[in-house]
Amino acid sequence: MSACLLGQPVRYDGGHKEHTFLTGILAGYVEFLPVCPEAGIGMGVPRPPIHLVGDRQRPHALGVEDASLDVTAALEAFAAATLTELDDVSGYIFKKNSPSCGLRQVKVFARPGQRPRRQATGVFARVVTSALPLLPVMEEDGLDDAQQRENFICRVYVYHRWQALQAHGLNAADLLHFHAAHRHLVMSHSQASCRRLEKLLSGLSAERLPHTADVYIREVMATLARPSRRAQHYKVLTHLAGCLDQRMNSRQRATLATRLAAYHDGGLSLGETIATVRHLFEHHRHPDSDKPLYLYPYPDGLGLRNAL
Repeated sequence: MSACLLGQPVRYDGGHKEHTFLTGILAGYVEFLPVCPEAGIGMGVPRPPIHLVGDRQRPHALGVEDASLDVTAALEAFAAATLTELDDVSGYIFKKNSPSCGLRQVKVFARPGQRPRRQATGVFARVVTSALPLLPVMEEDGLDDAQQRENFICRVYVYHRWQALQAHGLNAADLLHFHAAHRHLVMSHSQASCRRLEKLLSGLSAERLPHTADVYIREVMATLARPSRRAQHYKVLTHLAGCLDQRMNSRQRATLATRLAAYHDGGLSLGETIATVRHLFEHHRHPDSDKPLYLYPYPDGLGLRNAL
């Protein structure tokens, strides 16, 4: 992630933009790789500020006070070199509005001195996201929105599990097992996508495994990037409750139905409702059976679903 978000004083003015969710909560669960492209190319701290000038699709990074300072090629080269360190990185958080790290709506000037438009991507961020299209990415302001924060962290953990699968050596059985574990999570974002994935996997063969796996994970990550609505979660929770129906007694059925209805109507958070379903799964499911990762997508201590 952008190093300034971890409190490192690497910004052009010698300051930082520490985000307390990162340094306070998330730091207990993940390993950070801090990167500051501008410091990385030797601009120093403090340094002359830069901005984006030219075509919004591929602008130049020029000095604000001295337009002859052009660090575009240096930032692109630094990004290309950094890619080798990102092979096992499972997510990236970029600094919003940065001419090097901003993901979207970064100011770009058609020519120096003209009025800017918020239409560009930072030079470093453009190279990284183009080279790693599956990598979950976001800007730090998304961490302040409960739904965006949960969505991003969930994708990071899903992608991390996929990377581990790839590192182990993917085979057909592993791919089918991965989907079985994640199908309810995908379903909570799009039932249509889940059906497409199951159709894709129904004709799985050893010869087409690499191609099928590539198509599969691209669809999974694209689907999970879409916001999930309360109604979609309710359908998945109702489906999971149905899996337990024959094992529950009448009191448990009534309690679960009441809590699902309360969630549907906005009276319970997603975290509270899932806690009820999880308790029943742990009580009634066979200990050797797999637990749906929809119920356990990331560590509980992150508390991400409590505000949903």
